[in-house]
Order: sequence, then C-alpha cells, then structure tokens
Amino acid sequence: MKFVALLLIVLPLGSAQVAFDAKWRRALKPDVHGTLSVLEGGIAFQPRKEGKREVSWDFEDVQHLDRISPTEIAIQSYSDSALRLGRDRWYRFELVSGEFPDELHARVVERIGKPATDRVARKPPDAELAIPAKHVGLLRGSQGMVYFSPEWIVYLTEVPRDSRSWRLDRDVAAVWSSDPYRLEVHVLGGREAFARRTEVHRFSLKRPLDPEYYFGLKMKLHALNSRP
Repeated sequence: MKFVALLLIVLPLGSAQVAFDAKWRRALKPDVHGTLSVLEGGIAFQPRKEGKREVSWDFEDVQHLDRISPTEIAIQSYSDSALRLGRDRWYRFELVSGEFPDELHARVVERIGKPATDRVARKPPDAELAIPAKHVGLLRGSQGMVYFSPEWIVYLTEVPRDSRSWRLDRDVAAVWSSDPYRLEVHVLGGREAFARRTEVHRFSLKRPLDPEYYFGLKMKLHALNSRP
C-alpha cells in the first residue's frame, strides 16, 4: 500500500511524538524492532533490520484500532490471516519509548473514521451519572465505576486493560437492562466471527440505574444510530 504523502501529521501536541521506537509483537515468531510512525496518510512500521520490509496502512485500510495501554496498540487490517483460518489479521505493537497520547489517539481514530477500542479510560469531566459496578467476565471480572456523560460511557477500573471508553455516536450500538441492577453495553468492537457481531459488556450495578436516565440514553442512541 502507498500513502498519498509520507509527511508527519501536524498535530497540536507540543512535544508529543508521532514516531516511536517500537516492537512488533508476533504470535509464535520473534518480535521485530523498528519505528512505528503516524503519517499524513496512515500508519507505518519500518523494521530496524536491513532487508525487512515495511508494513503500512492507509487510514481507510485500518479496520479497527485498539489502544490496549498507553504503550500498546493493535491494528486490525483487512488482510487474511492464515493462522486464523482466513480471518482478518491483527498487528500488535509495543512502544519502547514514549506513550501513545490521548490527543494523537483521538486524531488517528478520527482519521480512520470507524469504531475503536480505548482501554486507557479517564473519568469524563462532564459525567452526569456514576455507578459502582462489576464488569462481568467469562472467567473473571473486575470492579470499578461506570460513568455516563452526554457523549461517552466510560468504565474505569484498576485492573489493567479492562477499562473502556465508548463514544455514543461511534462505538455504542445499544444498551440493555433487564432490571435496575443489570446493564449491557453493546459495542462495535473488533471481535470477529464467521458472522460479525457486536461485543457485549455486562455490568452488575451496585446501585440501581435510574429508569428515566436509562430511557433517555436508549432514545439518544436510537436517534444517533438512525442518522443517515
């Protein structure tokens, strides 16, 4: 893939980096050291070892971006993976120097223009509601706080990689509550099966969810998802 222009994005980030010393973490193969760069047209990784080819993606060729931690990101491409029986291939990168800052992450997700996963959650400054909760997992869950703001649903926990930030108009497909102490958030994640489906995050709430707020949230999501 070729970019329209190989120029660094001009970002209002002060001294934040847009090129990082990084490792490409590969399953069943040795890591590859090199430089991960955010460019004008997309994202590229250039291996340090001579003779190793660059891997790169135009922003439109990134199917999903997962910020796993401040120093880890994963890219879901549209390329087939032989190891995953033809499912779309993921590329995981760990930064050796610096962090992938909030401002850069927001700009990259905007350029990609698709739902994203962000596990580097922060309490929204305009939170309208906060409820302590357990995030129910298949084998093990975590405990934290669910925050609701006009634009976001945020789950914040001290358990690494289990926090989440979901933007209502981009990431959330629906919410569902069977009773005031249960909440499901259906998000457009990067999970893949033979038929694509939403990821369902289930929460056991320690305080009841106000029914009027829940109804208003469902109506807001319906309006957002009905936009052309």
